[in-house]
Amino acid sequence: MNLLAYVSLTISVVFVFLGSQMIRDGAEAGIPVTLFFAMCAAIGILQLRPGLLQRDSRSALTLLARYPGPLVLKAAKGKLLVFSFLSAAFGGVILWMLLHEALPPLKQLILWPGAGFFLLGAVMLLVRAAKDDTALRLNRNGFETRQVWNGRTIRWQDTSEFTVVSVSQAVPKLIVFDDAAVERSGTAGLNRHIVGRNSSLGETYGLTHEALAELLNAWRARALEQDAIFTRWPENG
Repeated sequence: MNLLAYVSLTISVVFVFLGSQMIRDGAEAGIPVTLFFAMCAAIGILQLRPGLLQRDSRSALTLLARYPGPLVLKAAKGKLLVFSFLSAAFGGVILWMLLHEALPPLKQLILWPGAGFFLLGAVMLLVRAAKDDTALRLNRNGFETRQVWNGRTIRWQDTSEFTVVSVSQAVPKLIVFDDAAVERSGTAGLNRHIVGRNSSLGETYGLTHEALAELLNAWRARALEQDAIFTRWPENG
């Protein structure tokens, strides 16, 4: 049981109630207070029940039957829309503070980029949901992660096993792995310092973290096993 998450959720719900009372009493800050802690409560619920946004109930073994593919898994639109709304709400609360509160210059210097970051992030997530172009494509040779503006192709021969790690309260689960191509490019330092591997998948494409990691490991194992057979074939012939 994640005690801290339950405590945070309880506190958020209490402040949502207090904020609603402020709105009823006509307090100007009632709306942003209620909205902010409602977002905190929503994030707490998603941390405790990540399956609420899970779209695909198929098991890794069921999806593995599609080998050698191609198998295309798309990001759940509902998840993108929810996080777009949360990001917009965070940015809106910060913007409200900047426009209605007499904040010192240092705080304004910090908060203006924060408001821009959350609001821009909301737009980007909304575009991703609208284009329906965020996908993971598995095939015989490797896998491709495709976003709205870019994509990345990784060979099975270059990857290690995929594991699920816990990073922080904000990012409770993440799928991580080592990519030999990243090592060769010399850009592995920061990721390895944070999560212990040089690469990660931030999206689960409608599956749970565990189911996606299991699928990737099984697909990779089958591809590498076939590579080994083909490599030995001339010797046996």
